[in-house]
Amino acid sequence: MRHVSTSSSSQGAVAAHPPGASAIVLAAERGGRARWPLAGVLWMILAQALFAAMNVLARLSSARAPWTEVAASRTLVGAATALGVALARGAPLTMGKSDRRLTWARSLFGTGAMLCTFYTLGASQVALGDAVTLGATSPIFVALLAPWVLGERSSRGLWLSILLAFAGVALVAAPELAIAGEIALIATLGALFSAFAMISLRKIGAGETRASPEAIALHFSLVASAVMIALSIPGFRTPDLLGCALLVATGLAGGLAQLAMTRAYALDNAARIGAIGYAGVVLSHVLGAAWLGEIPSAHQLLGTALVMAAGLWLAVQALREARRRAR
Repeated sequence: MRHVSTSSSSQGAVAAHPPGASAIVLAAERGGRARWPLAGVLWMILAQALFAAMNVLARLSSARAPWTEVAASRTLVGAATALGVALARGAPLTMGKSDRRLTWARSLFGTGAMLCTFYTLGASQVALGDAVTLGATSPIFVALLAPWVLGERSSRGLWLSILLAFAGVALVAAPELAIAGEIALIATLGALFSAFAMISLRKIGAGETRASPEAIALHFSLVASAVMIALSIPGFRTPDLLGCALLVATGLAGGLAQLAMTRAYALDNAARIGAIGYAGVVLSHVLGAAWLGEIPSAHQLLGTALVMAAGLWLAVQALREARRRAR
């Protein structure tokens, strides 16, 4: 596979994903800018599918190992995945001085978000779909912060789509959701950390000299691994063979998702891409029903429909905006 530099052509994690996703990036970009307006949207959808699989695997893993070990395996396997993809593609793992501060910010915020996420996923008293829903407010934080932090304008239509998606999330969560108050607080804090991590990714992607997605993902994975390993040592418990397989699968799904999400934020507006993250809630409920037997109720199905409608509207708007710019 040909070498792709950070100053021109694709920076996507091409070798990490199915041929269809690879073709999208290779055909979509030239000179670091997307030629296909839906490229960022499609990368984010791929990322959310992988994150949904990671959520289910993390819940299954948490039944056989402490949540800190599950989080540590996610970061360790994620680091190995990023390194393997980088070596296969010949992608550079170095970064310029202007990217280092933002990369550290992304890694630290991402580590905080991961701590909150895996703690919530490991809380057995909360259904998987509900746990994911609690952390699904991060796109709203992105939309709220992007105008001040990134200087990106948020249209009324975009705000309407976010409100529509959030209404769907509320229906999916179910009014009778009864959980411990500290879990809700931790999940919301994780969403805020995640929003700052997303904004950091966008600022890196908007720079003139951009670090490769592999370099960013590897840096985050190494920082998070150090934190998670330190936390897992006091209560370490050796998992059985199936537990080990689940831990590795959790890390692999999360590592690939991280690369896909990094690519998405380098290609499109932060608020729009962040809003598409609601697809992860829908997919997590679908996989939760298929793998864990968590069957959604009627109001959850209605919420799913609202989330999907918002995502489709965002994709159509992205296409129209790109066509206007091309004229």
